[in-house]
Amino acid sequence: MKQELSNYLKTLLQEVYDISVEDIKLDAPPKADMWDLSFWCFLLAKDLRKSPQIIAGELKDTIEKDLDNNSLIEKVEVEWAYLNMFLGKNIYALALEKMFQKGIYSGLNWDSSQTVYIDYIWANVWKPLHIGHMCTPTQWQVLINLFRKLGYNTISDSHIGDWGIIFWKLIVAYQKYGEESKLEENAVEHLFQLYVKISDDAENNTELEQEFRSAFKLLSGWDENMKKTWAQFTRKSIDAMNVLLNRLFVFPDYNIWESFYEWLWLAKMEDYPDLEYSMKQVVSELIEKWVATKNEDSSVWVVFPDEMKIPSCILQKRDGTHWYLASDLASVKYRMENWNPKKILYFVDVRQQLHLKQTFVISKMAWWLQDDTEITHAHNWFISLKDGAMSTRKWKIIKLEDLLDQGHARAAKIISEKRPDMSKDSLSLLAETISIWAIKYWYLKKTRESDSVFDWDEYMSFEWNSGPYIQYAYVRSQKILSWTQITHTDLKNMTFESDEEKRLLAHILNFPKVISQLSSSYHPHLLCSYVYEMTKLFSSFYANISVLSEENEDLKRSRLLLMYAFSTLIEESFEILWIPLPKEM
Repeated sequence: MKQELSNYLKTLLQEVYDISVEDIKLDAPPKADMWDLSFWCFLLAKDLRKSPQIIAGELKDTIEKDLDNNSLIEKVEVEWAYLNMFLGKNIYALALEKMFQKGIYSGLNWDSSQTVYIDYIWANVWKPLHIGHMCTPTQWQVLINLFRKLGYNTISDSHIGDWGIIFWKLIVAYQKYGEESKLEENAVEHLFQLYVKISDDAENNTELEQEFRSAFKLLSGWDENMKKTWAQFTRKSIDAMNVLLNRLFVFPDYNIWESFYEWLWLAKMEDYPDLEYSMKQVVSELIEKWVATKNEDSSVWVVFPDEMKIPSCILQKRDGTHWYLASDLASVKYRMENWNPKKILYFVDVRQQLHLKQTFVISKMAWWLQDDTEITHAHNWFISLKDGAMSTRKWKIIKLEDLLDQGHARAAKIISEKRPDMSKDSLSLLAETISIWAIKYWYLKKTRESDSVFDWDEYMSFEWNSGPYIQYAYVRSQKILSWTQITHTDLKNMTFESDEEKRLLAHILNFPKVISQLSSSYHPHLLCSYVYEMTKLFSSFYANISVLSEENEDLKRSRLLLMYAFSTLIEESFEILWIPLPKEM
């Protein structure tokens, strides 16, 4: 529509003032219920030697003389130097027809030959998932789904943490206090209990610190017993993690743990490429390229140029074992050599900013990245409790499993009160759908660059900007559409007459713009805001406009098609947000 209006104004300016304007800038109003598009006449004042207010008034008068024959504009107003135009409803109808004919993702700039590699989740083998672990998996599964919708070859990797001092402690703790039966029953719970116990013991026994380091050195040296124990910890932890993440509709392609890059000769758990360069070889390469420096004590550091203002960092300790940074550098080289992605996106929390900045700069200094490779950290902030930050060791958390189970129970209670006739199985299925959507939507609707405070009442809200509120509007539209045979091929020759219809149409047409913003800014809340605003407009349309009872068959058909367009975009948006839609409520 912008292009049509731009062409119209170019012709108008040629006729009225005999001037040719290359670029017509049109602005949207601050609120949807104002005008549709505005032209700032100040840009013409210098050439025409007139005040912009006079120019706007002259253009208004010219347009109004032929409004009856103008299918593009139905009303025009002047506000200072602005020519504010109200577009005709049929123009919106034609735009909607074109949008569905071409495909709702058409016109977006994507290349199906390109690969996007997404690094997210970063759970640890010993640590029970809690509500804080909703952040990264929930947010970034949205981007994974979106990139796949747009046609990119998208690879997702959970990048499981199983390296460093925490994990050395676990080895020693399992040797001292571990029980295989408990490990088989609930690996994460048992490992966490062992971690808490060994941490408490270490505060009173300084000799344990050397035991931790000795255990890690044995593991780094490929000790067979250590490798067997470690593989058991990691496999069982990944399995337990995925049971919960799958309930949130989070499905990483790969679960490549950190220790994979150490080249411990552990069996791969999935079908990803073999490793060709270990952390040790990567560190050696960086030394050869003068990116890193090996000191007399055998430690290896990277010292950045002063102008970068980045703190120096360690890659290898004096005993020859490697630090976290070596693992992440090895993963960059591994990903580039096996998939050569156009984008490598890290979706982890804000505390990793410096670490990943160092990783990215070193990777560029080592010439591992192509000139046009985008490597980005899109960080998120945290979820805290009402009485402060969470602490896993102090057990000041809400476990993710408890969150999901309590959400299910709360949703089931609310539904059973409203629908006592529903069968037990149907109630359970609907409760899971609604509770997962309520929980995910509560988090996704907030910008990832702000902290959130967990509140059960807000999580399970069924009013206004909530998951159930949107689901209910969708179910309502589906019930009416189920009585028709409408498909996307019927979206043509539509006619509309009310402002409610026009506002809903205008918002629907913004879908490609929102998708474009989401794919470049990596902010899932943009899609949630779009869906919520569209649902509010639909609710207003539904409350004030007759559909099935409309006697005019053309209007009735057009309104059903508008409802179909709304329903379709809700479905598309929910597929990106990866949340199931209920068939009834």
